[in-house]
Amino acid sequence: MVTGDLICISMTGGAPWGFRLQGGKEQKQPLQVAKIRSQSKASRSGLCEGDEVVSINGNPCADLTYPQVIKLMESITDSLQMFIKRGLDAPFLFLEDQSCLPSLHLLGYTSLLITILTNQLMD
Repeated sequence: MVTGDLICISMTGGAPWGFRLQGGKEQKQPLQVAKIRSQSKASRSGLCEGDEVVSINGNPCADLTYPQVIKLMESITDSLQMFIKRGLDAPFLFLEDQSCLPSLHLLGYTSLLITILTNQLMD
């Protein structure tokens, strides 16, 4: 993706998260969400197919190979926080946890459209 918004996605409770990734440095492709399982933590958090993964729990993904990303994901036991880049034509974001939003300004991204829903409203 060339243009879009940087969005923070948070999930808790441990794996399975309910999404599949593709791409990576060795494939000369950005790391992207390939598939979202319906009724999963990922679908409830607002993650979308096609989202580009910028970082996972503070670890930048641009220089990671797919096997390195898998190793990183396997090391996460309870809480997953991802910054993703989403195209301007993508659907609205439904976010469980807004705790990482102040970091967006530091990264230089100013346009962000978010609809915040609590877990109770989403169930």
